[in-house]
Amino acid sequence: MSKPLKFPRFIAICGNPKSGKSLAQEILSTDLNYLPIDDGHVLREFAVNKLGLSWDDVQTQEGKKRVTSILGKDWEHRILLGEFGNRLEEMFGEHIMPFIATRNLYPNARYSFGSVRKTQGHFFKEHGGVVIEIMNPMAPPSGNAFDKYDLSAVDRTIINDGMLKFDDPQRARAYFRGELLSAIDALAKERS
Repeated sequence: MSKPLKFPRFIAICGNPKSGKSLAQEILSTDLNYLPIDDGHVLREFAVNKLGLSWDDVQTQEGKKRVTSILGKDWEHRILLGEFGNRLEEMFGEHIMPFIATRNLYPNARYSFGSVRKTQGHFFKEHGGVVIEIMNPMAPPSGNAFDKYDLSAVDRTIINDGMLKFDDPQRARAYFRGELLSAIDALAKERS
């Protein structure tokens, strides 16, 4: 009889904007019951509750491209969120966002985090997690320092190139799903 697979409690996902990180969290939730956690929720919540942005402005790719004027200065929403995160990290260190996101989680559940940046992957590894990088040839680097991540923390890289291989978005999604689940399976076998 084979040993049951030991899936990590935390899966931290990094990658360029639009690489497929949210899709990876959706697949992990549907297929493996990982609860998706928005590790940047505190930033989005502040922007909505204190600066008047909408949830669409801070959660969707289209919304993050929009611009809002605050006290006479125009801010692209993606830049606003990133700079706010930078200020918190200046105060508390680069691991403040995963620290906030992992507080008060149920101990017997599994979680995915879809916005892992800078050295934050190491925080998740120190807490028994794994780091998955999603690379998409159609999603180049943003050029923003806050979108970069430490490659030395990455346990597996998944190439999300299904849209280049298939004309059908459903087939591309199924291909990506297979690649992601195979990587998680391999990581779980290594840990078992």
